[in-house]
Amino acid sequence: MPTLSIGPAGAVRLPDGRSITFSSAGPEDGFPIVYCHGAIGSPRWRTPALDHLIERLSIRYVMVNRPGFGGSDPSPGRTVVDFARDLGEVMSVLGHRRFSVVGVSAGAPYALACGSTLAERLVGLAAVSPLGPPDGVAACRGLRYRVPLLPFGSDRVGPALARVCLRTLGLHGETPTAAMIEDYLVCRRHWGFDPADMPVPVTLWHGAADRLVPLAHARLLAAAMPDCTARVAPGGGHFFYSRSLAEIIGSLLP
Repeated sequence: MPTLSIGPAGAVRLPDGRSITFSSAGPEDGFPIVYCHGAIGSPRWRTPALDHLIERLSIRYVMVNRPGFGGSDPSPGRTVVDFARDLGEVMSVLGHRRFSVVGVSAGAPYALACGSTLAERLVGLAAVSPLGPPDGVAACRGLRYRVPLLPFGSDRVGPALARVCLRTLGLHGETPTAAMIEDYLVCRRHWGFDPADMPVPVTLWHGAADRLVPLAHARLLAAAMPDCTARVAPGGGHFFYSRSLAEIIGSLLP
């Protein structure tokens, strides 16, 4: 297999020629925690609260962009588990043999894929406000879950609707619409692994007031995994991760 190399400006060149970009913060010798971003990518992944926590805990916080996001090359036909393998190669190039992973919302399936594929390298694994799989014992096909995803997958409606949502979030021009749509569609295909076969412990965090991914869906996913602890934030919505950074990230330290 060709030797992996670190390219310029935070990019890793993979053996198949694709580039995967990443950003990082904190001391280079700090314990690495990988953040798997949500569906809109990572245009605002740094916050003052996160920077303060990184400094206080002396961690190396690494954000890896999925294909199509942040300059990472597309990967047509990819599955969720394919990106976990890419992430593992990126971390090897960066010199991190052991690390923890946290995935938020649409990033949570990718974090879980790391548990399935990179089990021997993980110290901790957290899935926050996770989307569930489209099949298997953890699948939930309730109307409330399907409706937000279907329009984005429509060739006629998807791009325009996605742009409206991004403008509403103040992210117009910062997130590739096509990448966001593809990312949702990847999550709605078979992930390439079964959460019921998860070989490592998982902590699942969810807001009881989440209107995008109902708590019942998260409970199904948690129940499907052999060793999963579910922690529910009573008043938390879908985006409560930023308000629970210290608790969630603190749980991932060795």
